[in-house]
Amino acid sequence: MGPVAAVIGAVATVGGTVLQYGAQRQAAKAARKQQELNTQRSNRQAIREAQLRRAEALAAASSMGALGGSAIAGGLGSLGSQLGSGLGFSSQMSSLSADIEKFQQKAAMWGAVAGMGGSLFQAGGGFDGLSTAFNKQPKQAPQPPMVSHAARAGF
Repeated sequence: MGPVAAVIGAVATVGGTVLQYGAQRQAAKAARKQQELNTQRSNRQAIREAQLRRAEALAAASSMGALGGSAIAGGLGSLGSQLGSGLGFSSQMSSLSADIEKFQQKAAMWGAVAGMGGSLFQAGGGFDGLSTAFNKQPKQAPQPPMVSHAARAGF
């Protein structure tokens, strides 16, 4: 029963590892899609807010008769710069999230491989199995019996 159980355990470990890895890949793909959608939504919101602030600034400048002044041009330029900075930060955060997910997936996969190796190690007898495997002496060819010179001479 021992060897059969070891084989069944090894097959179950390999099968479980393969299925776990596939599920982790699907989860990571869904998480990436979710992050992309969240980033797109944040970017659209930032653009809407920048457009609203720009319109408000233009309306205020128009009511004061300062549309051609450098102050309004500087203010509008600042709004554009703030928008670009916010969008750049959002993109960087999205990229970092994708990297984190990728590294977590690799860590989980190698953890599963290590678990499978541990299961196989135990199925093979653990440290006792290693000790037995490494302490076996190589078989030597049988040596012919030694015959003395006296026996050959017939004495």
